[in-house]
Amino acid sequence: MADKPSNKTKGKKSNSTEIENQTATATATALKPKAEKEIEKVETETEEIENESENESENENENDGQGVAQILCTVLADEVLLYTKLRKFHWNVTGESFFALHEAFEKQYDEVAIIVDEVAERIRVYGAVAPGTLVEFQNMTRLTETPGVNPDARGMVAELVADYEMLIEYLNEDIEEIDDEFDDVGAEDLLTGILRQHQKQLWMLRSFLQ
Repeated sequence: MADKPSNKTKGKKSNSTEIENQTATATATALKPKAEKEIEKVETETEEIENESENESENENENDGQGVAQILCTVLADEVLLYTKLRKFHWNVTGESFFALHEAFEKQYDEVAIIVDEVAERIRVYGAVAPGTLVEFQNMTRLTETPGVNPDARGMVAELVADYEMLIEYLNEDIEEIDDEFDDVGAEDLLTGILRQHQKQLWMLRSFLQ
């Protein structure tokens, strides 16, 4: 008949198991703060990276906005000069076509006045200051004036036709630059609308010369 294990042996096994459990608990307790610190460290680093990424994105958007605003300031100067020239020709046109051109020039400078306001307000959207002095406009514009020169009716129309042709070319370039460099759909849409308006105005003036 086999001998039964003694109570002494059972006691040893029980003590051993208890020691192992205590050791495991102590180890887990010792490791827990370290693990928590590692998790906190990772979370902090992740948050710092996210904040840095957000700041970089905000700075990039701000720089893009300033770049678009600069282009629009040039467009604004062009439109103001065109408006002024249409006003001048409206006041000074003479000859057989006086009534037709007097009204045509008035209609067009009213349309350009709306464009001027829209462009200036869009500049303000980006937090930039819209230029508003003749000196600024003269320094920024891509069009030219002829102070002291007052052409006849046909000469006025021909000069405006040339200006519209240049403006359409410049606007195409501006739209392409905004698309390539800044991907600003709102600004592109604004300039595209101005482009269409000028194409219509150009068509009407060209019809007079034919």
